[in-house]
Amino acid sequence: MSCIFCKEEVGSEHEEHILPESLGGKDWAVLPEGLVCEKCNQYFGAKVESPALSSFPFLPFRLFLQIPTKRGKAPRQQVTIGEIMSSGIPGVVGANPRDDEIETGIREENVTQMRIRAEVTEPLAVSRLLLKMGLEVVAADNAEDALSEKFDEARKFVRAPATGSEWWFLMVTDHDSLFRKLKQGVTCQEWFEGLKLEVVDEQGAEVFHLQLIDMHFITPLERRVGPPDMSDLSEPKYRLFNPVC
Repeated sequence: MSCIFCKEEVGSEHEEHILPESLGGKDWAVLPEGLVCEKCNQYFGAKVESPALSSFPFLPFRLFLQIPTKRGKAPRQQVTIGEIMSSGIPGVVGANPRDDEIETGIREENVTQMRIRAEVTEPLAVSRLLLKMGLEVVAADNAEDALSEKFDEARKFVRAPATGSEWWFLMVTDHDSLFRKLKQGVTCQEWFEGLKLEVVDEQGAEVFHLQLIDMHFITPLERRVGPPDMSDLSEPKYRLFNPVC
C-alpha cells in the first residue's frame, strides 16, 4: 500500500486517528492500517496537530472536556486571570492566578469571570489539520480514491507546502450556544452527538466538513473550489481564513 500523503510505500503498521486522540478520537476514529506511513504520522504529530490543538479553537474544547494529550498531559491555556488547566471534571477548570491580588479576589468571590481569547492564532496549522482529516475521511471510505490526482494539491499543502502557497477554510460558530454548553459541562454523549466528520460534494468537487458541537469548519479538498462570498456573511459567526505558508 502507498501512503495517502507522500505516496511512498507504507512500512511498519501503526495507528492513525482521523480525529486526533487529543481531540477525543478513540478506537472508532482509527484509520485502516497501511494508509499512512510512519514518517508522515510523526511529521503531522509534531508540525500540524501539536500547534493546532494547542491553540484556539481546539484548545478550549480539550480544556472543558478534559481531553489530555497522547502522553496524558492535561491541557493548559493562558487567560486574563492567569492560567487555566483541566480539573478532571467535565465543565470545571482549575486556575493558576497570575498574581496574589487575583488569587485573593477569586477566594473572596470578587473575581468571578475570566476571558478566553477567541482568536485563531495558528490558522496555517488549523488549515492543514482540517485537510489531513478530510483526506483521511476519503481514505477510510475508499483508499484508491484518496490517492487520485484531484487531491494532489491538498496532499502537498498538508505534507510539504511550498512557500507562498495558501488554502482557505471557513469557521462558523454559534458563540453563545457553544460557550453555554461548555460552561454547563458537555457530557461524552453530547460531545459525540455534536461531532461530525464528512466529505460532501460542492460545486462538483469534494469539500470537508467538521462539526464540533456548535462550531463548524469547512475546507475544500480540491483547490478549484473558491471561498464563499463573505459580503452576506457577518462576523463573528462566520470567519474566513486564507493562511499562507
